[in-house]
Amino acid sequence: MKKIIKGLFILLFGLLISFSNTSKILAASASISVSSSSSKVVIGNTFKVYFSVSSSSQIGTVEFTPSYDKNVLKLVSGETHIYDYKIAGSKSKTYTYTFKAISSGSTKISVKSYEIIGYNESRLSTNVYSKTISVITQSQLEASYSKNNDLKSLKIEGLTLSPKFDKNTLKYTTNAGANTTKIKITAVVDDSRSKVSGTGTKKVSEGENVFKIIVTAQNGSTKTYKVVVNVVDPNPIEVVINDQKYIVVKRESNLEKVNDFQKKTIKINDQSVPALFNEENNITLVGLKNSEGSIEYYIYNKEDNTYKKFNDITLSKLRILPLDMDKMINDYKKEVIKIDNIDVESLNINDHIFIIKAKNFDTAEDDYYFYDIDNNSVIKYYESEKNDKPIIVNTDVSNYKKIILLLGIETVFIIFILICILIKKVIKNKRKRAYIQRKIEEEKNRIEEVNKLKDEIKELENKNKSSRTRNKKKEVSKDEIKKKK
Repeated sequence: MKKIIKGLFILLFGLLISFSNTSKILAASASISVSSSSSKVVIGNTFKVYFSVSSSSQIGTVEFTPSYDKNVLKLVSGETHIYDYKIAGSKSKTYTYTFKAISSGSTKISVKSYEIIGYNESRLSTNVYSKTISVITQSQLEASYSKNNDLKSLKIEGLTLSPKFDKNTLKYTTNAGANTTKIKITAVVDDSRSKVSGTGTKKVSEGENVFKIIVTAQNGSTKTYKVVVNVVDPNPIEVVINDQKYIVVKRESNLEKVNDFQKKTIKINDQSVPALFNEENNITLVGLKNSEGSIEYYIYNKEDNTYKKFNDITLSKLRILPLDMDKMINDYKKEVIKIDNIDVESLNINDHIFIIKAKNFDTAEDDYYFYDIDNNSVIKYYESEKNDKPIIVNTDVSNYKKIILLLGIETVFIIFILICILIKKVIKNKRKRAYIQRKIEEEKNRIEEVNKLKDEIKELENKNKSSRTRNKKKEVSKDEIKKKK
Protein backbone atom coordinates (compact mmCIF):
# COMPACT_ATOMS: atom_id res chain seq x y z
CA MET A 1 0.00 0.00 0.00
CA LYS A 2 2.83 2.31 0.91
CA LYS A 3 4.46 1.56 -2.46
CA ILE A 4 1.25 2.52 -4.27
CA ILE A 5 0.96 5.81 -2.38
CA LYS A 6 4.62 6.55 -3.01
CA GLY A 7 4.16 5.87 -6.75
CA LEU A 8 1.11 8.12 -6.94
CA PHE A 9 3.02 10.87 -5.16
CA ILE A 10 5.94 10.61 -7.62
CA LEU A 11 3.52 10.70 -10.59
CA LEU A 12 1.73 13.75 -9.22
CA PHE A 13 5.03 15.51 -8.58
CA GLY A 14 6.13 14.79 -12.17
CA LEU A 15 2.88 16.17 -13.55
CA LEU A 16 3.31 19.34 -11.51
CA ILE A 17 6.85 19.81 -12.83
CA SER A 18 5.68 19.16 -16.39
CA PHE A 19 2.86 21.68 -16.04
CA SER A 20 5.27 24.20 -14.59
CA ASN A 21 7.65 23.81 -17.55
CA THR A 22 4.78 24.10 -20.02
CA SER A 23 3.65 27.30 -18.34
CA LYS A 24 7.16 28.67 -18.64
CA ILE A 25 7.27 27.83 -22.35
CA LEU A 26 3.95 29.56 -23.05
CA ALA A 27 4.59 32.47 -20.70
CA ALA A 28 6.19 34.59 -23.48
CA SER A 29 3.76 35.88 -26.14
CA ALA A 30 4.01 37.38 -29.65
CA SER A 31 1.71 38.96 -32.23
CA ILE A 32 1.40 39.43 -35.98
CA SER A 33 -0.51 42.56 -36.94
CA VAL A 34 -1.48 43.73 -40.43
CA SER A 35 -1.67 47.39 -41.48
CA SER A 36 -1.85 49.15 -44.86
CA SER A 37 -1.10 52.47 -46.52
CA SER A 38 -4.81 52.83 -47.33
CA SER A 39 -8.03 51.22 -46.15
CA LYS A 40 -9.89 52.24 -49.31
CA VAL A 41 -8.31 51.48 -52.69
CA VAL A 42 -9.52 52.17 -56.24
CA ILE A 43 -9.46 49.30 -58.74
CA GLY A 44 -6.18 49.36 -60.69
CA ASN A 45 -4.18 51.08 -57.95
CA THR A 46 -1.47 49.53 -55.80
CA PHE A 47 -0.98 49.92 -52.06
CA LYS A 48 1.41 48.79 -49.33
CA VAL A 49 0.63 46.19 -46.68
CA TYR A 50 2.80 45.77 -43.57
CA PHE A 51 3.02 42.50 -41.60
CA SER A 52 4.51 43.48 -38.24
CA VAL A 53 5.83 40.79 -35.89
CA SER A 54 6.48 41.73 -32.25
CA SER A 55 7.20 39.83 -29.05
CA SER A 56 7.72 40.43 -25.35
CA SER A 57 10.97 38.46 -25.63
CA GLN A 58 13.65 38.04 -28.26
CA ILE A 59 12.58 36.29 -31.47
CA GLY A 60 14.55 33.53 -33.13
CA THR A 61 12.45 32.42 -36.10
CA VAL A 62 9.33 33.76 -37.83
CA GLU A 63 7.19 31.74 -40.20
CA PHE A 64 3.87 32.72 -41.80
CA THR A 65 1.95 32.82 -45.09
CA PRO A 66 -0.04 35.97 -46.11
CA SER A 67 -3.75 35.25 -46.48
CA TYR A 68 -5.95 37.34 -48.86
CA ASP A 69 -8.70 36.99 -51.47
CA LYS A 70 -7.00 36.45 -54.83
CA ASN A 71 -10.21 37.43 -56.63
CA VAL A 72 -9.96 40.94 -55.19
CA LEU A 73 -6.23 41.50 -54.72
CA LYS A 74 -3.12 40.59 -56.67
CA LEU A 75 0.29 40.20 -55.02
CA VAL A 76 2.78 42.51 -56.75
CA SER A 77 5.82 42.17 -54.48
CA GLY A 78 6.63 40.17 -51.35
CA GLU A 79 7.30 36.51 -50.51
CA THR A 80 4.40 34.09 -50.77
CA HIS A 81 5.75 32.38 -47.65
CA ILE A 82 7.99 33.84 -44.95
CA TYR A 83 10.53 31.69 -43.14
CA ASP A 84 12.95 34.04 -41.42
CA TYR A 85 15.59 32.60 -39.08
CA LYS A 86 18.00 35.55 -39.31
CA ILE A 87 16.28 37.90 -36.88
CA ALA A 88 19.25 37.73 -34.49
CA GLY A 89 17.34 38.17 -31.26
CA SER A 90 15.27 41.23 -32.15
CA LYS A 91 11.87 41.72 -30.53
CA SER A 92 10.14 43.01 -33.68
CA LYS A 93 10.32 43.00 -37.45
CA THR A 94 8.11 44.29 -40.29
CA TYR A 95 7.63 42.71 -43.74
CA THR A 96 6.42 45.00 -46.53
CA TYR A 97 4.20 43.78 -49.36
CA THR A 98 2.65 45.48 -52.40
CA PHE A 99 -0.83 44.52 -53.59
CA LYS A 100 -2.89 45.66 -56.57
CA ALA A 101 -6.67 46.02 -56.39
CA ILE A 102 -8.27 44.07 -59.26
CA SER A 103 -11.94 43.75 -58.28
CA SER A 104 -14.36 45.70 -56.11
CA GLY A 105 -15.42 44.38 -52.75
CA SER A 106 -14.34 44.12 -49.14
CA THR A 107 -11.50 41.74 -48.31
CA LYS A 108 -9.52 40.80 -45.23
CA ILE A 109 -5.72 40.47 -45.20
CA SER A 110 -4.33 38.18 -42.52
CA VAL A 111 -1.82 35.29 -42.09
CA LYS A 112 -2.02 31.52 -41.98
CA SER A 113 0.41 28.67 -41.18
CA TYR A 114 2.18 30.93 -38.72
CA GLU A 115 4.64 30.15 -35.96
CA ILE A 116 7.06 32.26 -33.93
CA ILE A 117 9.98 30.65 -32.11
CA GLY A 118 11.82 32.51 -29.37
CA TYR A 119 15.55 33.11 -29.35
CA ASN A 120 15.79 30.38 -26.72
CA GLU A 121 14.02 28.04 -29.18
CA SER A 122 10.79 28.09 -27.20
CA ARG A 123 7.49 28.31 -29.09
CA LEU A 124 5.75 31.66 -28.45
CA SER A 125 2.01 32.07 -28.00
CA THR A 126 0.94 34.22 -31.00
CA ASN A 127 -2.04 36.52 -31.56
CA VAL A 128 -2.99 37.52 -35.12
CA TYR A 129 -4.67 40.82 -36.08
CA SER A 130 -6.04 41.20 -39.61
CA LYS A 131 -6.76 44.27 -41.80
CA THR A 132 -9.92 44.85 -43.85
CA ILE A 133 -9.50 46.59 -47.25
CA SER A 134 -12.35 48.12 -49.23
CA VAL A 135 -11.82 48.06 -53.01
CA ILE A 136 -14.03 50.48 -54.96
CA THR A 137 -14.36 51.89 -58.49
CA GLN A 138 -13.27 55.40 -59.47
CA SER A 139 -16.89 56.52 -59.76
CA GLN A 140 -17.61 55.17 -56.28
CA LEU A 141 -14.63 57.07 -54.93
CA GLU A 142 -15.70 60.34 -56.55
CA ALA A 143 -19.25 59.84 -55.30
CA SER A 144 -17.87 59.61 -51.77
CA TYR A 145 -16.03 62.95 -52.02
CA SER A 146 -17.31 65.84 -49.98
CA LYS A 147 -19.21 68.58 -51.83
CA ASN A 148 -18.73 71.11 -49.05
CA ASN A 149 -17.07 74.25 -50.50
CA ASP A 150 -18.20 76.67 -47.79
CA LEU A 151 -16.12 78.95 -45.61
CA LYS A 152 -16.46 78.76 -41.85
CA SER A 153 -15.04 82.26 -41.34
CA LEU A 154 -13.69 85.18 -43.39
CA LYS A 155 -11.83 88.15 -41.91
CA ILE A 156 -9.68 91.12 -42.88
CA GLU A 157 -7.27 92.08 -40.15
CA GLY A 158 -8.27 95.41 -38.55
CA LEU A 159 -11.31 95.92 -40.81
CA THR A 160 -15.01 95.09 -40.52
CA LEU A 161 -16.82 93.30 -43.30
CA SER A 162 -20.28 94.29 -44.38
CA PRO A 163 -22.60 92.41 -44.20
CA LYS A 164 -21.64 90.16 -41.28
CA PHE A 165 -20.09 86.94 -42.50
CA ASP A 166 -22.39 84.12 -43.48
CA LYS A 167 -21.20 81.10 -45.46
CA ASN A 168 -24.03 81.61 -47.95
CA THR A 169 -23.25 85.30 -48.56
CA LEU A 170 -20.67 85.63 -51.34
CA LYS A 171 -19.93 89.40 -51.54
CA TYR A 172 -18.57 91.69 -48.84
CA THR A 173 -17.30 95.27 -48.67
CA THR A 174 -15.15 97.21 -46.24
CA ASN A 175 -13.52 100.64 -46.04
CA ALA A 176 -9.85 101.32 -45.33
CA GLY A 177 -8.03 104.52 -44.45
CA ALA A 178 -6.36 106.74 -47.05
CA ASN A 179 -2.87 105.63 -46.07
CA THR A 180 -3.61 101.89 -46.26
CA THR A 181 -1.18 100.05 -48.57
CA LYS A 182 -1.67 96.44 -47.47
CA ILE A 183 -4.35 94.24 -45.97
CA LYS A 184 -4.35 90.69 -44.61
CA ILE A 185 -7.16 88.28 -45.54
CA THR A 186 -7.74 85.14 -43.46
CA ALA A 187 -10.28 82.39 -44.10
CA VAL A 188 -11.12 79.03 -42.52
CA VAL A 189 -12.85 76.28 -44.53
CA ASP A 190 -15.97 74.58 -43.22
CA ASP A 191 -14.65 71.15 -44.28
CA SER A 192 -11.04 70.24 -43.59
CA ARG A 193 -10.95 68.25 -46.83
CA SER A 194 -11.53 71.38 -48.96
CA LYS A 195 -8.90 73.95 -49.96
CA VAL A 196 -8.92 77.74 -50.07
CA SER A 197 -6.95 80.21 -52.21
CA GLY A 198 -6.78 84.02 -52.39
CA THR A 199 -5.91 84.66 -48.75
CA GLY A 200 -2.81 86.30 -47.30
CA THR A 201 -1.28 89.77 -47.49
CA LYS A 202 -2.50 91.85 -50.45
CA LYS A 203 -1.52 95.25 -51.88
CA VAL A 204 -4.23 97.93 -52.08
CA SER A 205 -4.44 101.41 -53.56
CA GLU A 206 -6.93 104.27 -53.62
CA GLY A 207 -10.39 103.30 -54.77
CA GLU A 208 -11.92 99.85 -54.98
CA ASN A 209 -9.71 96.78 -54.59
CA VAL A 210 -11.44 93.49 -55.39
CA PHE A 211 -10.21 90.17 -54.03
CA LYS A 212 -11.57 86.70 -54.74
CA ILE A 213 -11.36 83.92 -52.18
CA ILE A 214 -11.97 80.56 -53.89
CA VAL A 215 -12.93 77.43 -51.95
CA THR A 216 -12.48 74.07 -53.72
CA ALA A 217 -14.36 71.09 -52.28
CA GLN A 218 -12.94 67.58 -52.21
CA ASN A 219 -15.04 66.69 -55.26
CA GLY A 220 -13.60 69.66 -57.22
CA SER A 221 -16.61 71.98 -57.05
CA THR A 222 -15.76 75.61 -56.25
CA LYS A 223 -17.35 78.59 -54.57
CA THR A 224 -16.03 82.15 -54.90
CA TYR A 225 -16.33 84.76 -52.15
CA LYS A 226 -15.66 88.36 -53.23
CA VAL A 227 -14.32 91.10 -50.96
CA VAL A 228 -14.23 94.75 -52.06
CA VAL A 229 -11.82 96.90 -50.05
CA ASN A 230 -12.43 100.61 -50.67
CA VAL A 231 -9.36 102.68 -49.81
CA VAL A 232 -10.43 106.25 -49.16
CA ASP A 233 -9.15 108.83 -51.68
CA PRO A 234 -9.91 112.42 -50.61
CA ASN A 235 -9.51 113.74 -54.18
CA PRO A 236 -10.06 110.92 -56.68
CA ILE A 237 -9.38 111.56 -60.37
CA GLU A 238 -12.24 109.84 -62.15
CA VAL A 239 -12.11 108.95 -65.84
CA VAL A 240 -14.92 107.57 -68.03
CA ILE A 241 -13.89 105.55 -71.08
CA ASN A 242 -16.54 103.79 -73.22
CA ASP A 243 -19.08 104.23 -70.39
CA GLN A 244 -16.72 102.53 -67.95
CA LYS A 245 -15.57 104.33 -64.82
CA TYR A 246 -11.85 104.36 -63.90
CA ILE A 247 -9.74 105.94 -61.14
CA VAL A 248 -6.25 107.30 -61.86
CA VAL A 249 -3.61 105.47 -59.80
CA LYS A 250 -1.67 107.87 -57.58
CA ARG A 251 0.82 105.49 -55.98
CA GLU A 252 4.04 104.75 -57.83
CA SER A 253 4.44 101.41 -56.00
CA ASN A 254 1.30 100.12 -57.73
CA LEU A 255 2.75 100.66 -61.22
CA GLU A 256 4.78 97.81 -62.71
CA LYS A 257 7.84 98.37 -64.89
CA VAL A 258 7.42 98.59 -68.68
CA ASN A 259 10.40 98.06 -71.00
CA ASP A 260 11.88 101.26 -72.50
CA PHE A 261 9.79 103.49 -70.19
CA GLN A 262 11.13 105.61 -67.34
CA LYS A 263 9.38 106.89 -64.23
CA LYS A 264 7.98 110.38 -64.39
CA THR A 265 5.60 112.59 -62.40
CA ILE A 266 2.93 114.52 -64.31
CA LYS A 267 0.01 116.77 -63.41
CA ILE A 268 -3.60 115.72 -63.99
CA ASN A 269 -6.34 118.02 -62.66
CA ASP A 270 -3.61 119.88 -60.74
CA GLN A 271 -2.67 116.70 -58.86
CA SER A 272 0.70 114.97 -59.02
CA VAL A 273 0.37 111.54 -60.63
CA PRO A 274 3.08 108.89 -61.17
CA ALA A 275 3.57 108.00 -64.86
CA LEU A 276 5.89 106.17 -67.25
CA PHE A 277 7.47 107.99 -70.19
CA ASN A 278 9.12 106.88 -73.46
CA GLU A 279 11.05 109.87 -74.78
CA GLU A 280 11.83 108.48 -78.23
CA ASN A 281 8.17 107.87 -79.03
CA ASN A 282 6.85 110.67 -76.79
CA ILE A 283 4.41 108.31 -75.05
CA THR A 284 3.17 108.87 -71.49
CA LEU A 285 1.50 106.03 -69.61
CA VAL A 286 -0.68 106.32 -66.51
CA GLY A 287 -2.37 103.58 -64.50
CA LEU A 288 -6.16 103.40 -64.43
CA LYS A 289 -8.03 101.16 -62.00
CA ASN A 290 -11.35 99.65 -63.11
CA SER A 291 -14.36 98.72 -60.99
CA GLU A 292 -12.88 95.24 -60.39
CA GLY A 293 -9.73 96.70 -58.88
CA SER A 294 -7.48 95.76 -61.82
CA ILE A 295 -4.87 98.27 -62.96
CA GLU A 296 -4.10 98.75 -66.67
CA TYR A 297 -1.90 101.20 -68.55
CA TYR A 298 -3.38 103.94 -70.75
CA ILE A 299 -1.65 106.43 -73.04
CA TYR A 300 -2.33 109.90 -71.67
CA ASN A 301 -2.59 112.84 -74.09
CA LYS A 302 -2.00 116.03 -72.16
CA GLU A 303 -3.14 118.26 -75.01
CA ASP A 304 -6.75 117.06 -75.06
CA ASN A 305 -6.77 115.24 -71.68
CA THR A 306 -7.68 111.89 -73.30
CA TYR A 307 -6.78 108.27 -72.55
CA LYS A 308 -6.16 105.37 -74.93
CA LYS A 309 -5.42 101.81 -73.82
CA PHE A 310 -1.76 100.82 -74.18
CA ASN A 311 -1.30 97.50 -75.96
CA ASP A 312 2.20 96.86 -77.28
CA ILE A 313 2.78 93.76 -79.40
CA THR A 314 6.00 92.00 -80.45
CA LEU A 315 5.77 90.28 -83.86
CA SER A 316 8.67 89.03 -85.99
CA LYS A 317 11.05 90.53 -83.35
CA LEU A 318 9.40 93.90 -84.02
CA ARG A 319 7.77 95.77 -81.12
CA ILE A 320 4.79 97.81 -82.27
CA LEU A 321 1.91 99.77 -80.79
CA PRO A 322 -1.30 99.27 -82.83
CA LEU A 323 -3.02 102.49 -83.89
CA ASP A 324 -6.44 103.29 -85.30
CA MET A 325 -6.75 102.74 -89.07
CA ASP A 326 -7.15 106.34 -90.29
CA LYS A 327 -7.60 105.76 -94.04
CA MET A 328 -9.04 103.35 -96.57
CA ILE A 329 -6.93 101.61 -99.23
CA ASN A 330 -8.63 100.48 -102.43
CA ASP A 331 -11.82 98.63 -101.56
CA TYR A 332 -10.44 96.62 -98.67
CA LYS A 333 -12.99 96.07 -95.92
CA LYS A 334 -12.33 97.57 -92.50
CA GLU A 335 -12.36 94.93 -89.78
CA VAL A 336 -11.34 94.49 -86.12
CA ILE A 337 -9.09 91.45 -85.63
CA LYS A 338 -7.41 89.82 -82.62
CA ILE A 339 -3.61 89.99 -82.35
CA ASP A 340 -2.28 88.41 -79.17
CA ASN A 341 -5.82 88.71 -77.78
CA ILE A 342 -5.88 92.46 -78.47
CA ASP A 343 -8.49 94.15 -80.69
CA VAL A 344 -6.78 95.85 -83.64
CA GLU A 345 -8.37 97.82 -86.49
CA SER A 346 -7.32 96.50 -89.91
CA LEU A 347 -8.10 96.26 -93.62
CA ASN A 348 -8.98 92.76 -94.82
CA ILE A 349 -7.12 91.80 -98.00
CA ASN A 350 -7.93 88.09 -98.32
CA ASP A 351 -8.94 86.75 -94.84
CA HIS A 352 -5.30 85.75 -94.24
CA ILE A 353 -3.44 89.01 -94.89
CA PHE A 354 -4.45 92.30 -93.25
CA ILE A 355 -3.12 95.85 -93.28
CA ILE A 356 -2.67 97.45 -89.86
CA LYS A 357 -1.29 100.78 -88.68
CA ALA A 358 1.21 100.79 -85.82
CA LYS A 359 3.98 102.76 -84.17
CA ASN A 360 7.42 101.18 -84.44
CA PHE A 361 9.09 101.43 -81.03
CA ASP A 362 12.58 101.23 -82.57
CA THR A 363 12.14 104.01 -85.16
CA ALA A 364 9.39 105.99 -83.35
CA GLU A 365 7.58 106.17 -86.71
CA ASP A 366 3.96 105.44 -87.54
CA ASP A 367 3.83 102.91 -90.40
CA TYR A 368 1.48 100.51 -92.11
CA TYR A 369 2.18 96.77 -91.97
CA PHE A 370 0.97 93.58 -93.60
CA TYR A 371 -0.13 91.17 -90.88
CA ASP A 372 -0.18 87.42 -91.67
CA ILE A 373 -2.81 85.89 -89.39
CA ASP A 374 -1.62 82.32 -90.11
CA ASN A 375 2.01 82.91 -89.10
CA ASN A 376 1.31 85.75 -86.63
CA SER A 377 3.96 87.88 -88.33
CA VAL A 378 4.27 91.34 -89.92
CA ILE A 379 6.17 92.93 -92.81
CA LYS A 380 6.26 96.60 -93.68
CA TYR A 381 3.69 97.92 -96.15
CA TYR A 382 4.73 100.33 -98.92
CA GLU A 383 2.60 102.59 -101.09
CA SER A 384 3.36 103.39 -104.71
CA GLU A 385 3.85 107.03 -105.64
CA LYS A 386 1.02 106.93 -108.15
CA ASN A 387 -1.71 105.29 -106.13
CA ASP A 388 -2.52 103.71 -102.81
CA LYS A 389 -2.13 100.14 -103.98
CA PRO A 390 0.24 98.15 -101.80
CA ILE A 391 3.61 97.20 -103.23
CA ILE A 392 4.62 93.66 -102.34
CA VAL A 393 7.23 91.40 -103.83
CA ASN A 394 5.77 90.12 -107.17
CA THR A 395 2.89 92.64 -106.67
CA ASP A 396 0.58 90.28 -104.75
CA VAL A 397 1.19 89.72 -101.03
CA SER A 398 -0.86 86.54 -101.17
CA ASN A 399 1.75 84.96 -103.48
CA TYR A 400 4.79 85.29 -101.25
CA LYS A 401 4.12 81.89 -99.71
CA LYS A 402 3.95 80.38 -103.19
CA ILE A 403 7.27 82.01 -104.05
CA ILE A 404 8.85 80.56 -100.93
CA LEU A 405 7.38 77.17 -101.84
CA LEU A 406 8.75 77.37 -105.42
CA LEU A 407 12.16 78.41 -104.11
CA GLY A 408 12.06 75.47 -101.76
CA ILE A 409 11.14 73.07 -104.60
CA GLU A 410 13.92 74.52 -106.76
CA THR A 411 16.42 74.08 -103.93
CA VAL A 412 15.34 70.45 -103.45
CA PHE A 413 15.66 69.86 -107.22
CA ILE A 414 19.19 71.30 -107.30
CA ILE A 415 20.18 69.18 -104.31
CA PHE A 416 18.74 66.14 -106.12
CA ILE A 417 20.81 66.86 -109.23
CA LEU A 418 23.97 67.30 -107.15
CA ILE A 419 23.30 63.99 -105.40
CA CYS A 420 22.82 62.28 -108.80
CA ILE A 421 26.12 63.74 -110.07
CA LEU A 422 27.87 62.61 -106.92
CA ILE A 423 26.40 59.11 -107.22
CA LYS A 424 27.44 58.97 -110.90
CA LYS A 425 30.95 60.04 -109.99
CA VAL A 426 31.13 57.45 -107.21
CA ILE A 427 29.92 54.73 -109.61
CA LYS A 428 32.45 55.87 -112.24
CA ASN A 429 35.25 55.76 -109.69
CA LYS A 430 34.15 52.29 -108.63
CA ARG A 431 34.19 51.12 -112.24
CA LYS A 432 37.62 52.67 -112.76
CA ARG A 433 38.96 50.97 -109.65
CA ALA A 434 37.43 47.69 -110.81
CA TYR A 435 39.08 48.07 -114.28
CA ILE A 436 42.50 48.77 -112.72
CA GLN A 437 42.08 45.84 -110.37
CA ARG A 438 41.15 43.60 -113.30
CA LYS A 439 44.25 44.72 -115.27
CA ILE A 440 46.45 44.07 -112.25
CA GLU A 441 44.99 40.58 -111.93
CA GLU A 442 45.56 39.94 -115.65
CA GLU A 443 49.17 41.13 -115.36
CA LYS A 444 49.69 38.89 -112.35
CA ASN A 445 48.31 35.97 -114.33
CA ARG A 446 50.66 36.72 -117.26
CA ILE A 447 53.63 36.93 -114.91
CA GLU A 448 52.67 33.64 -113.37
CA GLU A 449 52.38 32.06 -116.86
CA VAL A 450 55.81 33.43 -117.83
CA ASN A 451 57.34 32.14 -114.59
CA LYS A 452 55.68 28.79 -115.20
CA LEU A 453 57.04 28.70 -118.75
CA LYS A 454 60.50 29.58 -117.46
CA ASP A 455 60.29 26.71 -114.97
CA GLU A 456 59.25 24.34 -117.74
CA ILE A 457 62.16 25.47 -119.98
CA LYS A 458 64.60 25.11 -117.12
CA GLU A 459 63.26 21.65 -116.40
CA LEU A 460 63.72 20.67 -120.09
CA GLU A 461 67.23 22.05 -120.06
CA ASN A 462 68.06 20.01 -116.97
CA LYS A 463 66.64 16.90 -118.62
CA ASN A 464 68.68 17.54 -121.79
CA LYS A 465 71.79 18.11 -119.75
CA SER A 466 71.29 14.87 -117.86
CA SER A 467 70.72 13.04 -121.13
CA ARG A 468 73.94 14.41 -122.65
CA THR A 469 75.87 13.45 -119.53
CA ARG A 470 74.61 9.88 -119.70
CA ASN A 471 75.45 9.67 -123.43
CA LYS A 472 78.95 10.93 -122.81
CA LYS A 473 79.51 8.35 -120.11
CA LYS A 474 78.39 5.64 -122.51
CA GLU A 475 80.87 6.82 -125.16
CA VAL A 476 83.71 6.87 -122.61
CA SER A 477 82.97 3.34 -121.53
CA LYS A 478 82.90 2.17 -125.18
CA ASP A 479 86.33 3.70 -125.82
CA GLU A 480 87.75 1.96 -122.77
CA ILE A 481 86.41 -1.34 -123.95
CA LYS A 482 88.03 -0.84 -127.36
CA LYS A 483 91.37 -0.01 -125.75
CA LYS A 484 91.29 -3.15 -123.65
CA LYS A 485 90.65 -5.25 -126.69
